[in-house]
Amino acid sequence: MPTVPRRNADDRDAVRERRTRALEEPLDVRLVAREPFLRLEVRNPLHGTAYLVLMPGYPRAGVALCTCTDFARRDLGTCKHVEAATRWLPAHPDARPLGGRVEAVDFPAVWAEVDRQVGALTARSTARAIRAAGQVLVRA
Repeated sequence: MPTVPRRNADDRDAVRERRTRALEEPLDVRLVAREPFLRLEVRNPLHGTAYLVLMPGYPRAGVALCTCTDFARRDLGTCKHVEAATRWLPAHPDARPLGGRVEAVDFPAVWAEVDRQVGALTARSTARAIRAAGQVLVRA
């Protein structure tokens, strides 16, 4: 069984800050898709931003991804968008996955396409390359 890395006190404080921001900011969550895994859009009307939160392991905690920069750069495993989506779901049972048919996704083909796109992006910055290649996962 893989071990989960322990977070230091600064990381715990950073996660707590994201949870607080998810409560304090006017974040609007809406369902994008339930299958093959849960996808939610989290919008911030004050900033005019919208990010996609992917929850392939829902209802298991800790298995979520977000397309925002904070999630990608901070390595906390969460962000205010994931926290907002996690808090929104219990009040919206109609948004939960129908049956979890994740096996319907051809993951080897998806990862092959991610590898192809990363290889083709040598002129771009690392962050842009990862973001562009990761869009394949969002479309899966």
